[in-house]
Amino acid sequence: MLSSFGNNKNEIMRIQEIIFLVTLFAVSCSSERFVEVKDDNGNLLEKYQVDKEGTKNGIYESYDGGKLVSKANYQDGIQSGKRVIYYENGNLEIEENYAKGQLEGDYKVYYESGELKLVVGYSNNTIQGQVKKYYISGQLMEDVAFIDNEENGPFVEYWENGNLKWEGAYKNGDNEFGELKKYNEEGILIRKLMCDSLAVCRTFWTLEDGSSNEE
Repeated sequence: MLSSFGNNKNEIMRIQEIIFLVTLFAVSCSSERFVEVKDDNGNLLEKYQVDKEGTKNGIYESYDGGKLVSKANYQDGIQSGKRVIYYENGNLEIEENYAKGQLEGDYKVYYESGELKLVVGYSNNTIQGQVKKYYISGQLMEDVAFIDNEENGPFVEYWENGNLKWEGAYKNGDNEFGELKKYNEEGILIRKLMCDSLAVCRTFWTLEDGSSNEE
């Protein structure tokens, strides 16, 4: 009886061992793993997840001098989702979003001290909509309309105190077109200009004389 029990026990242990090895093999074949890339001195440069085929799938991180420089996500080898880049002091520098490898949504840039500096709207890797720049104080500096990577449409610029500085429109790039207005730091309109199709602007009114100077 004891001999029979011992044989059965050994058999059970062998079966359990086989099950464990099969389970371990299945997990190692199906699960993702991390890859680390280091320089000759052993300093970490990159760390990212790959699937069983070796394709990037999941978190990607880059380092410099032991500090995290950027963090992104990949799906089937293509950049997807949020990507962030950091200043050397650890503060956020750039925040962007990807859809199937293309920039999509808001692209944000920050001052080294952490304040928002720039917001650019992307659609299918192309600048579309409003581009906004900010003073380090948080006050809006400039708001420009873009179409297909070019300035197209109205724009406004502000003094840091919040008062209007310039008001006008762009056409087919950084070319002022139509009426352009200039304001002093107190927000008082001091000059009006008319810009032609060649972006040549001529003053036709000033606050000083209140009359037309158009040639």
